[in-house]
Amino acid sequence: MAKRDMKAIEARRLEGARLLKRKVSQAEVARRLGVTRQSVSDWAQQLARANGAVGKLRGKPLGRPKHLDATQCEGLAPDVVTGGAGRRLCDRAVDDQTRACADQARVWGGIQQHWRMGAVAQSGFYAAEAGAQSAAARRAGDRAVEAQAMAGAKKKATREGRTIVFIDESGLSEKCPVTRTWALRGQTPVIQQSFTWKQMSAIAGLSWWRFYFRFFDGAIRTAQIIEFLSALCKHISKPLLIVWDGAGPHKSRALRQWLDEQHGRIAIAFLPPYAPELNPVEAIWAYLKKHEIANLCPTHLAEVSDFARRRLRSMQRRPKLIQAFWQQAELAL
Repeated sequence: MAKRDMKAIEARRLEGARLLKRKVSQAEVARRLGVTRQSVSDWAQQLARANGAVGKLRGKPLGRPKHLDATQCEGLAPDVVTGGAGRRLCDRAVDDQTRACADQARVWGGIQQHWRMGAVAQSGFYAAEAGAQSAAARRAGDRAVEAQAMAGAKKKATREGRTIVFIDESGLSEKCPVTRTWALRGQTPVIQQSFTWKQMSAIAGLSWWRFYFRFFDGAIRTAQIIEFLSALCKHISKPLLIVWDGAGPHKSRALRQWLDEQHGRIAIAFLPPYAPELNPVEAIWAYLKKHEIANLCPTHLAEVSDFARRRLRSMQRRPKLIQAFWQQAELAL
């Protein structure tokens, strides 16, 4: 790899600063000097910090700033150049740790064996190493937010005689999930998928005794949500209390206007942020993708839609499965 000419780069930077000071546009400066617009934008910021004085830009050091000061570099350079003579780690240190036993290899595994590392260690520096992995971020055992949100929703539904319906959306594509399966010994099953990145979306609403779903092409937006809620009102005669997350389409202005036109037929309650485990509809999508349509090799997206629709209809006729969806959710019901 050819070494960059830092002097030429510095000269080009100063020339760009002079052009910018003469009110030449950034696009024209980039075209004349053959650099990117981002570089010219950085030069303009540097020139502004220098109050338009191009001469003050000459003192800027080139390249990446050093992490060691001059004194540290002087003390470290002889050891690196000469090979760190006399600074190697001797076997005595290992013998002391192992108490003259035969497990020196185990101790050597935790010591930098390279002589340059030994020289750097003598100068007070340490090799970079990864620390212990911390626990994954997740909600702790405190369910105060969850209990408060669900208590308010249940009281509202009981007081107004509403049916609680949890709603959630999910996406499907020609690339179906792959899971473990059965096969003859020595004959590994091979799944060949020829797919595009076209996707379709599904929305589902889960009540106490059954769930409802509908498929849409592309992403689900406000119009699709209104269509699904309208169909839901035709199937459930009682007033509804819809519980869902705080996604953008769930809070859109068009949806709020449509809800106002329903004259209280539909009420809305939101789940706490970053809490998908509180929505039992998530269990519907998980079961569908991990069990019903897993390892599917479709030829087109319509085949995925037809197969998933048939499997969801089969799931609708299984009361124990619907009960399991509610039990899967971490709700204080």
